Amino acid sequence: MKIAARETASLVIGLIGIVLLGIGLNRVLDIGSCASGGSYAIARPCPEGTTLSFWLAMAGALMWILGIIVSKQNFSAPGAGQVLWTAGFAGGGAAMLVKVLTQPSMPPDARLGASIVAGIFIPMGLVVGIVGVVQLVRQRRTNNGARTGDPRRRGAPTGAVRDPWSRFKALNDLRSTGALTREEFDVLKVDLAGSGPDGRRKPAADRVALIRQLADQRASGALSTAEFEAGKRSVLRGERVDSPER
Repeated sequence: MKIAARETASLVIGLIGIVLLGIGLNRVLDIGSCASGGSYAIARPCPEGTTLSFWLAMAGALMWILGIIVSKQNFSAPGAGQVLWTAGFAGGGAAMLVKVLTQPSMPPDARLGASIVAGIFIPMGLVVGIVGVVQLVRQRRTNNGARTGDPRRRGAPTGAVRDPWSRFKALNDLRSTGALTREEFDVLKVDLAGSGPDGRRKPAADRVALIRQLADQRASGALSTAEFEAGKRSVLRGERVDSPER
């Protein structure tokens, strides 16, 4: 499945789940604690439709989680996964907080529970949302550098990143954005440590630069994930030494 189609499916499934979860939870919060059935006297029986509201909320939660799982990006890069996480936690928590503040008819137990959940959910959602914004800004800067031919942004092997610190920083950036697995990162890190500080770079430094170019092209949509992975494997095997420009 192409990345665009997968991300679209992730958003559709997840957003539908968030809507169903919101409808179900809204009804459950209006009801508060109750009980039904059994041979004992029940102080507050559940109104009709309570079971349906509960299962509606459960189904919505499962669809929301499924939407996050379907997203190819998950949390390694800006995408549907981050949007759904932020919307579900921060949006849902904010909605519950608004309900607590504006609906005095809520049962006391439901009001307390909703306040606690809102206090937990809002920060959980905002943290991922802020991380996504930071990643998006960095990604846009990288893409702009690639389009303008700035070799520091493109990671070009022809003389831009000459000092060891910049080389290791480029390697860490690839790892932090998910372009490299832990094993690939460790291999390149060991090889890169042998590059001299005089600007004479060994093949490992060139491979880091080439993989960075491939990652930039994937981020800009010029390469699919499958094409990126195939190109990266070729670079790691030493089969591809030319610039992967398309």
